[in-house]
Amino acid sequence: MSTKLWSKGYDVEPLIERYEAARNAAMDAELIQYDIWGSMAHARMLHEVGLLSVSEWQSIHAALRDLLALAEDGALRPSASDEDIHTVIEHALIEKTGDSGKKIHTGRSRNDQVLVDLRLYAKDALLEIIDVLLATAESLLGLASANEWTPMPGYTHMQRAMLSSVGLWASSYAEALLDDCVPLAAAYTLNDQSPLGSAAAFGVPLPLDRELVASLLGFAGPHHNVLTAANARGKFETAVTQALALIMLDLSKWAQDVLLYTTSEYDFFSVPQELCDGSSIMPQKRNLGALELVRGRAHTIIGLQSQMLSTLAGLPSGYNMDYQETKGPLIEAVHICAESLGVVGLYAARIGVNQAQLEAACSAELFATDRAYELARDGVPFRDAYRQVAANPAAQAPGDLVARLQARTHTGAPGHLDLPGVSARIESERAVWKARRDHFTHAIETLISMDTVTAREETPPGH
Repeated sequence: MSTKLWSKGYDVEPLIERYEAARNAAMDAELIQYDIWGSMAHARMLHEVGLLSVSEWQSIHAALRDLLALAEDGALRPSASDEDIHTVIEHALIEKTGDSGKKIHTGRSRNDQVLVDLRLYAKDALLEIIDVLLATAESLLGLASANEWTPMPGYTHMQRAMLSSVGLWASSYAEALLDDCVPLAAAYTLNDQSPLGSAAAFGVPLPLDRELVASLLGFAGPHHNVLTAANARGKFETAVTQALALIMLDLSKWAQDVLLYTTSEYDFFSVPQELCDGSSIMPQKRNLGALELVRGRAHTIIGLQSQMLSTLAGLPSGYNMDYQETKGPLIEAVHICAESLGVVGLYAARIGVNQAQLEAACSAELFATDRAYELARDGVPFRDAYRQVAANPAAQAPGDLVARLQARTHTGAPGHLDLPGVSARIESERAVWKARRDHFTHAIETLISMDTVTAREETPPGH
């Protein structure tokens, strides 16, 4: 006989059951703790509004704590016959508490359960991502600080263009990652709204306290309109994936630079052998395979984002099972981005800089623009100066490369990188995100450890 929450006394055809639930059940293994947290908050709220007695709430909360311990040990997982983690937890709760457990679904549906699970997951994931991102930005900034005045060619159109520096190059990526904190914060804000109480998207005729549930789970507040909350399924997860895609754009560009600049033709940088793999046929090969995968997996996340958007476009309002197809891409994108940030941070911390080779590559034509500006400062119209230098661009003398770098003194130029200011930005972001983490963590820890002995006075159910 079916164990499904919607069971009406018949079994589903096995192929239909597998097709609808097998993949989803496997993905739900990532959401177990979040579903238990949501059930803890919902049960407490049901007690506070008089729909659970104190003894019922106490038994449910204690059982959910036990289930959380089982989940942490990997002993609580859904199967296709269960459909999802919500079903597993409810059945386990009923087994532990009897009729009390049968009341846990009062005032909610699986729709708003999965909504709250995914929003809690998204918040937790973003807090993990930001830690790795800021650590990677620090590694890049460290590379920049150690090589602030190391000259290197700057390239446009893949051709040598103007004088640059390793400091400018490396710190540009540190700052790019800091810019990526903005869409990450926007995604966090969107997901920081509790959907619990939206039920099947139309509310319920019960005195639910949605503000209490939001507070217990560390949300900024409830997602107000219940249909908006339901319709945001997939949309808010896509916002996370889009933010991760922007990070991956920066990581893929850095990876491509390093792959190019470590070739024997450039030889600007070197990497230790422990960061390289090899060839099964060519004994001399040392390949930066991990950076090639960073470059490739940026496209994977862009594809996952497109998959999510394509799934959502044109769906009618209210719940549709199509939404299930946005869960996997979110989880995959989170894992890929976190690992990719870690890989780039590792390379940035260990990369070697071949200063002699970099200086040798700073050939005369890099200073053609400098010469045109020298003429312009002497009163020659820039367009005339441009044509004079263009007649023989290789005739310029490189001179003192560091002095040339230091002459570029305007904001953000090689001579005015303000690396301490970049470091301060990293610390500022760390403080902002720590406040978010502390609020979220404190709420969840308080919820889990809630003292059932000090619960409100016994209230008969229904009053």
